[in-house]
Amino acid sequence: MKDKDIKPVKVVRKLILLFEALANEEEIGITELAKKIGESKSTIYRFLISLKELGYVTQNSKNEKYRLTLRLFEIGSAVLDRLDERKEALPVMENLAEQTLETIHLAILDENKLVYLHKIDSTQTLRVAMSSRIGRNAPLYCTGVGKVLLAWCPPNIVNKIIGQKEMLRYTKNTITDPIQLAAELQKIRNEGYAIDNEEHEEGVRCVAAPIRNRDGEVVAAISISGPKIRMADDRIGAFKELVMNAANEISKRLGYSV
Repeated sequence: MKDKDIKPVKVVRKLILLFEALANEEEIGITELAKKIGESKSTIYRFLISLKELGYVTQNSKNEKYRLTLRLFEIGSAVLDRLDERKEALPVMENLAEQTLETIHLAILDENKLVYLHKIDSTQTLRVAMSSRIGRNAPLYCTGVGKVLLAWCPPNIVNKIIGQKEMLRYTKNTITDPIQLAAELQKIRNEGYAIDNEEHEEGVRCVAAPIRNRDGEVVAAISISGPKIRMADDRIGAFKELVMNAANEISKRLGYSV
C-alpha cells in the first residue's frame, strides 16, 4: 500500500495542531485552544487530561491555563543525540568557537526547512542577540547556513523556494528577487561558501560552508556569526578559511574524502 492511498488519522492531526498551539503560547486556556484548533472545548479538555497524565502539559492551578512541559524537548534532544552530523560536528564546533570567539551554528535541511542542530554562543562581551535556537527553523534564502543548504538542494526544491509568491524582506539587504537569488546560489556553489551580509538580522554577518557525507552529498552547514564590526570585509577572508576547514573536517568524520 502506498502512502498516498492512506487517509490521514484525524485525531493525530488534531493532536499536532494542539501541540503547535501550546508551543506558541506561554500559557493558554481551553476556550482559546478550542478556537485556534476549531474543536469543541470538551474534545480539547480530553486531549489535555491525557497529555497532563503523560507529562506533556501542566496546568496553572491559579488561572487553570495550560502550558507544555519539557517532555517534547527531551524527546527531540534524544533524536538530536543520535544524528551523526551533530555527534561528529560537536568537537569541531567547539574548536572553531575557541579559535574565533564568535557564535557557531550547525544546521540541516529537514522537510525543506532549515533546522538548527546546535549552537555555541560567543563568549565575548560585545555580542548580538540572534533569534537562532537549537531546534528552531529559519529562512533558507537569507541566512548563511540556509543559503549553503539551498545552493546544493535539488533544482525542484530550489525552484519552489525561489518561486514563492513573496519572500519576506527581513532587512534592507535581504535578497528577494528570484534572479538575484539564483545568481547568489550559483556563486556559493562556485566558491564553496556563503556570506550572510545582514540579510536576516540587522547588525549580524556570518560566513558558512557545506558539510558532506560519504557520498559527497551536502547534508549540513556550519557557520561563524558575529556583529558586523568584528565580521568586517577585511576579516571575512580569515573566517572563510576557518569555517571551510571546519566543514571539511566534519565531512571527513562523516566518511567524505575531501
